[in-house]
Amino acid sequence: MTKSDRTLVTIGAGPGIGRAVTSLFATKRYKNVALIARNKEQLALEQRAIEDSVGPGVKVTTYALDVVDSDALVKALDNVEAELGKPECIFYNAARVLPSELLVHDVKDLEYDFKINVSALYVCVQRMIPRLLELSKEDSEAKPALIVTSSMLPLNPIPQLFALSLVKAAQRNLMQSLSMTYGSQGLHVGLINVGGPVSPADEVWNPTNIAVKAWDWFSKPKEESTFEVII
Repeated sequence: MTKSDRTLVTIGAGPGIGRAVTSLFATKRYKNVALIARNKEQLALEQRAIEDSVGPGVKVTTYALDVVDSDALVKALDNVEAELGKPECIFYNAARVLPSELLVHDVKDLEYDFKINVSALYVCVQRMIPRLLELSKEDSEAKPALIVTSSMLPLNPIPQLFALSLVKAAQRNLMQSLSMTYGSQGLHVGLINVGGPVSPADEVWNPTNIAVKAWDWFSKPKEESTFEVII
């Protein structure tokens, strides 16, 4: 697999961390980029932003869907493979960051957040892990990876964000199980843990710095890989 063949899939594309990580990873390694998110108009903006950032030669395709629609998500992943080739890296950035008052927040909203952060991720890995394992065996220079944006909420929950805290804890458990199972088989499975509110003005928690730290972590040799990076 050459650099021109490598494909990155960003699920939960948007301004901020999604755009910064996708742009940097595309600049460094990927010439094929697939963007998945709900809003078609925002996806068009993200496509132009990444094309402008990376420059000529990058191929960016977009797929507008809600990740909680499992059939639509699997179909999009099938289309990515057909149009761009077998993905090497899945960057899962889908989430809702909304206030949730403990014991007042509607259970239906809690269940929807679980679907975004856990159920949809599970559907994604069911479809993609076999492909990533195949890639690991076929290409010694490949870096098959599943990377998820997270935070410190699984370890330090915030009651005013209890729904996000809860589902992020479940998501972390899923990712740990995947890492324990497939990390020894050549897959880089892990979390980008952002320790505070993301802001362009923040010295540490700004999208550009987060992307740099994520790339530094991702690009380490396999024998030096870790489950997570804390920013």
